[in-house]
Parts: sequence; structure tokens; C-alpha cells
Amino acid sequence: MNTQTLLAIHKHVITRDKRIRVTNNNQQWKLHISKVQEKDRGFYMCQINTDPMISQTGYLDVTGLFLPVR
Repeated sequence: MNTQTLLAIHKHVITRDKRIRVTNNNQQWKLHISKVQEKDRGFYMCQINTDPMISQTGYLDVTGLFLPVR
């Protein structure tokens, strides 16, 4: 994503991008992006709104051959 965008709250994905989904197993949350594109490169953050707030940030680097999405 090119900008700061809220993608999901709990199990509810709130982006209109059908490539995005969120799963969990009560221990671990995962962000899934299908058909990854160059525009997906960037930082992603998972945030838990506790006191104090807990967050973890990761960087997605997209490399390789880019084919047009149809």
C-alpha cells in the first residue's frame, strides 16, 4: 500500500482490495496478500490496543518479474 491504510480490525477486513485477508489461530494473526504487486512494497504494522499499546512492524519487499494483473 502506498499510504497509511487501515486494512483490518479484528477479523473484519475493511479494505476493498479483494487480495487482502486476515487469519488467526488464537495465538497468531497473519496478513495474507494474494497476487502481490510492486505497489504492495512497504511497512505493515500489527497493533494491539492494550494499555500500553503493543505493535509490531514488518517491511515487505517485492522483487522479481512483474507481470500485468488481468
